[in-house]
Amino acid sequence: QYAYSTPVTEQTRVQELSKRADAYGIPGVTLDGNDVEAMVAGIQAAVDRARRGDGPTLIEAKTMRMLGHAMHDGFEYVPRELLDEWAAKDPVDRFAARLRALGVDQVELDEIDHRCNVEVTAALEHAQAAPLPDAATVTQGVYAP
Repeated sequence: QYAYSTPVTEQTRVQELSKRADAYGIPGVTLDGNDVEAMVAGIQAAVDRARRGDGPTLIEAKTMRMLGHAMHDGFEYVPRELLDEWAAKDPVDRFAARLRALGVDQVELDEIDHRCNVEVTAALEHAQAAPLPDAATVTQGVYAP
């Protein structure tokens, strides 16, 4: 909804950024970036298309950054009402509600939450303990140094 401090509506005339794919001759899709199932289905369709050899797909996942762009960004430029609207669409809460509707109880949801926290903590600790990349090779395998 915002790119740094400017609303997308003030940056482009298209309502859906996925329409920009037309200029490249590829399909573009707009997905609800806060709907786990919609994202999985949309990404799977794009992956299937690519694996068939039919080329790339531009995916626009509509969501909202709920904090500032960086630590120095106070985020005052985003209307409180917009943040409240998007907070009500929180993807974790939405998917938990979906799982509850499918019969998953709170104990199991809490166990899932705990396992996710353990996994993220382990990944963070691994990353922090990893050596810094070699300056001579750090730009290899990237699009532009």
